[in-house]
Amino acid sequence: MRISIVIFFVLFFAMLNAGFAQLSEQSAFLGANDAFARKLAKHHFALGDVYLELYDAEGRKPFIFDKVITNYKEGLLLDPTNARGEYRLGYAYHMMRRLKEASIRYNNALRLDPPRLPSQNNIDLVIKYAPRLFVHQKEYFKLEDVVAVIHPEKTVIGYHLFWDDDIDYPADNDPADHEVLWIEFDQKTGKVTGVYTYFHRALFSTEEAVRDANLNNHRARINIQWGQHGSLPIGWEKLKPEAIYPITGIKRKIKTMQTRYQDAIKGRRLPDHPLGKNWPERFEGSYEDYTTYIKEIDIRPMLQKKKKIIISKWPNAVIDHYFLDYNFFPKREWPWNTDK
Repeated sequence: MRISIVIFFVLFFAMLNAGFAQLSEQSAFLGANDAFARKLAKHHFALGDVYLELYDAEGRKPFIFDKVITNYKEGLLLDPTNARGEYRLGYAYHMMRRLKEASIRYNNALRLDPPRLPSQNNIDLVIKYAPRLFVHQKEYFKLEDVVAVIHPEKTVIGYHLFWDDDIDYPADNDPADHEVLWIEFDQKTGKVTGVYTYFHRALFSTEEAVRDANLNNHRARINIQWGQHGSLPIGWEKLKPEAIYPITGIKRKIKTMQTRYQDAIKGRRLPDHPLGKNWPERFEGSYEDYTTYIKEIDIRPMLQKKKKIIISKWPNAVIDHYFLDYNFFPKREWPWNTDK
């Protein structure tokens, strides 16, 4: 079934691509600033988004990735001042760990749509809504960095967490485990209106998490999975983990916490890898113990000291350009679909 879905999408959009390519050739003389060229560019960007979803949903196959790059580049030829197109192309390269190409495109996006430095009021908001993180008492990896990205148009703050590593991935060439959560708030009342967390490609959100935040000075409680650092809001137990790709409508079930516990007690991947030689080999304890988080990490001092806070639509780009001197894997920008 999965193969047939991929074939359908690839063939369908390949036909569209052929038509757009012919139109691109015919419209080249109109120039990149012409309204028709920009409209055609929009179609290429949309196709790039579709193929990027397929790439992520269907096991990151190289032949799909080629379609991603082709469409974003075609779009940028027709509309070279499109910041979102540059960002999405950079994001695609970043997913493939083609870091130099990703940084070039990220820089182009930030040149076209520059970020803003935070005011003291912005910094105060980041501190006010900073979530309360709770980890397992035997958590091995430290939280190395926190970057807060404020959306320039919406009342949402993304808190990007960078842990020392992921226990199952000592060999992925990423010297950090990048996780992210978002806090949405009402500007007039100051109340938290949404708590969203990224959990292994799934998006988690619960009403209980919002209530808990407002009962605790607007600071949501987020539990952090042992070893792999998936972020769990209050009330996560009732959720069924599922990765949903909004453009294509593809849905993928992901491992539950019970399954992840079974994996953890059996032992981690690549136990003999030299970079993980001092890491725990497995989780020791019951499922109840595995899902008990009592050690609090207060991220406010880190935010106040390092001041890794910025205002931008393009989180992965600003993190790459302004804040981290080491590689990280990109994560989704916001809890909704990517900014248009």
